[in-house]
Amino acid sequence: MRNVDSLDRSILSHLRESARAPYVDIAKSVGVTERTVRTRIKKLEDDGIIRGYTVREAGIGLTALIRLKVGSGTEISTLAGDFSGWSGVECVYEISGDADLVAVVHVDDTVALRNMLDKMWLAAPGDIDSTQTELVLEQY
Repeated sequence: MRNVDSLDRSILSHLRESARAPYVDIAKSVGVTERTVRTRIKKLEDDGIIRGYTVREAGIGLTALIRLKVGSGTEISTLAGDFSGWSGVECVYEISGDADLVAVVHVDDTVALRNMLDKMWLAAPGDIDSTQTELVLEQY
């Protein structure tokens, strides 16, 4: 994996704030030329460090982290692959620790979150031992 230096981190910070920020504005802010910013962003994309751009609405809906502990014998990657294709699921990570998977989900409200949890349990009867859900309060 490529080494990300302080300039790359500064550029990434600006893109997190506004993925549509003009290169010239980012360049002024970080103290380099527009061409340098354009080249660095292209390299970050080519190296897979920037994997996409997305829209995040402020004040609309809920974002939650759903941690799943799966049963022994369950194929974790298959379960993750199934969930990751669902509407409202941004991504699913296989993680270390008490849980095996964490799904980042975006739903309209707590009723939709409850429906998402029910759908997960019903889609994998006997494969999920437990879930723990955390609501995202703020994104920085």
